[in-house]
Amino acid sequence: MIGGSFCDVKLVMKWSDTWLSNKDCNGDGVLDRGYPCDPINASSSACEGAWLTNHQSGLVEMPNGKFKKWTYFVKIVMVPDDAYVENNYWYTVNGIEIGPVIWGAYAIIQQVSNDPFLGEHGILYKSPAGPGLGKY
Repeated sequence: MIGGSFCDVKLVMKWSDTWLSNKDCNGDGVLDRGYPCDPINASSSACEGAWLTNHQSGLVEMPNGKFKKWTYFVKIVMVPDDAYVENNYWYTVNGIEIGPVIWGAYAIIQQVSNDPFLGEHGILYKSPAGPGLGKY
């Protein structure tokens, strides 16, 4: 397959201004990442309030040769400064699970998959701390 196995995947990403702003507030010629945490060197999304969502969809070939639609959705957040990692999961300072570690300082707080080939239908993971983006 030309372009790899993901060339036909539709992807919609949404993010907070803290993750990636639509402005250059510090005048360095690039869009700001993490501006609220470091206005002078706004180059890292590792900042409180940073979040990202990915919405993916495509077609999967079933064993009978027919194609069916699949969808995948994930919410990712920057964890609080006082969070800690245990067994590849982030936890709040009070011991409440935030979610699996991704990209070092981030946690997955919700994953939803509807894939007829894999037999996945619905929520794969929902953070016990809550799946809301405004918590972090």
